[in-house]
Amino acid sequence: MSDVLTLHGLGCSVEVRCSGDAAAPLLEALRAAWSRCLVPDGRGESRAASPVLARLDDEGDLAQRLMVTTQTVTRALIAAQAGHLLMVHAGAVSHPLTGVSLVYVAPGGTGKTTLSRRLGQSYGYLTDETVGMDADGRILPYPKPLSVRRQEQPGVKDELSPDALGLLAAPPAPVASRVVLLARDPAATAADVEEVPFMDAVFALTEQSSSLAALPRPLHRMADFIDAAGPVLRLRYAEAADLDGTLTALLGGAA
Repeated sequence: MSDVLTLHGLGCSVEVRCSGDAAAPLLEALRAAWSRCLVPDGRGESRAASPVLARLDDEGDLAQRLMVTTQTVTRALIAAQAGHLLMVHAGAVSHPLTGVSLVYVAPGGTGKTTLSRRLGQSYGYLTDETVGMDADGRILPYPKPLSVRRQEQPGVKDELSPDALGLLAAPPAPVASRVVLLARDPAATAADVEEVPFMDAVFALTEQSSSLAALPRPLHRMADFIDAAGPVLRLRYAEAADLDGTLTALLGGAA
């Protein structure tokens, strides 16, 4: 038994080919989790990623298979856009009226998904994982399911649809307008914001980029992006709730 689901994100399409004894429930779960990526976003797609193979024989392994499939889809889309988009490991939301977008950069496990889930209640959800931008700073949305860690099983994430979570849809033309480096510090008593020197920002964003070397003049591309969206800020905080006022101000006020 084999079923195919076509997903869209980062300006690409990708086929997920499900197989195995439990292919049908896998396909159903993928369709629900990836609800925002079932149709193109209207900006046009220039390429297709390599197909992703997802096999499930035991429904008891569904959560693990969904998590692995999300990771594999992300890698496939990044590979397809290598040399074309500037891509950083970040979450992003956008003001629903202006398209002004906030890109928050951090390694995995440091709060991007939690922040995306919180901000996406008031601002258009773009992604919680990989932000891809063209040379003009326009973001190609990747509204993947939010990957939420299980408290009782830290090694497993649940893939939750942004529709099921009530997150707002992305506006028609999101543009990367502000960039922040997240620095979660449980000891912080309040959110602290500081401007990051230009070269420090280049190095920090380069460390959190994907396939940067594949771009023509990669460091120039990164520097141009920082010039357009900068200055880059570093936000130290303990909990996502501490950032509400600061991030609202960066996005140009309440949505």
